[in-house]
Amino acid sequence: MRQLPHMNELNEKPGLHVYTLYAQVHPLPEIDEIINKHEIKYPIAMDGFSEVGFDTSGGLPQMWIVGADGKVAFIGVSGYSEALDKALEQVKYPGLGKTAVAKELTEAARAFGDGEFAKAYKLAEAVYDNAPNDEVEAEAEYIMERIDDRMGALGVRAETAEVEKNYNLAIACWKELARYKGLGDAEEAPERLKALTDSKEVQNEIARRRELLKIMCDLDVQFQDVNEEDPAAMLKFRKGCLKLYRTFARDNAGTNAADEAEALVEIFERIVGEEEAKSPDSMPDPAPKKEPGK
Repeated sequence: MRQLPHMNELNEKPGLHVYTLYAQVHPLPEIDEIINKHEIKYPIAMDGFSEVGFDTSGGLPQMWIVGADGKVAFIGVSGYSEALDKALEQVKYPGLGKTAVAKELTEAARAFGDGEFAKAYKLAEAVYDNAPNDEVEAEAEYIMERIDDRMGALGVRAETAEVEKNYNLAIACWKELARYKGLGDAEEAPERLKALTDSKEVQNEIARRRELLKIMCDLDVQFQDVNEEDPAAMLKFRKGCLKLYRTFARDNAGTNAADEAEALVEIFERIVGEEEAKSPDSMPDPAPKKEPGK
């Protein structure tokens, strides 16, 4: 827990993306308490069951650092600060995909790295219009296309998330797109964001998704007391999961959370069916033995 405030500080560094893989077992209210206590601002990946395989014998949290080249630069519990500093030295213009640009484009690249995307676009556009050679023109075009591509990807992702009723993701995408204020493709972002945050239907969807997550966390806690070597105990637990997910899907029909629950129902129906088929109680009685001579 002592690293959590430090992670907040690191998350503010340009070029560094911090997120947590939650791989412990607690009820959702307890997790909320920790998040609120430490004012955690970075993403925590826990919306659903996931298998995270790594050795925690050396302590927690385990840290991974992925460099600008996409390769793992560090794994461990201590010494990550030095590794981070070294990795960040390779990130001159965060998100640009370049470590060097023509001198005419230094200001545009720096603005891009600082998240001033409209300024970066206009500076690159001005250089493009008056480029001294083809190489500089191509680099200026690259910066503009980089910004256009990111805006386009955010817009598509936000629209898709809305269609899928994954409103937490949609809101996050519109918030990010709003940072491109001053550029055409970002104009509608504030309005779309407000429409989602003001919508009672959207807030209900978010609440239902959270309720499903609470059920999943509670079941994960209960599972810790189940003897995995006891087929009958495992079958009983899985039947309990199936019942809860069926009830949730029925009571919240029409919501995205209900669709997620239905997917879980299908999984547990298959598992329970397979387990019941292997149960001794499901085997037919053996045929009576014939007496000799009859």
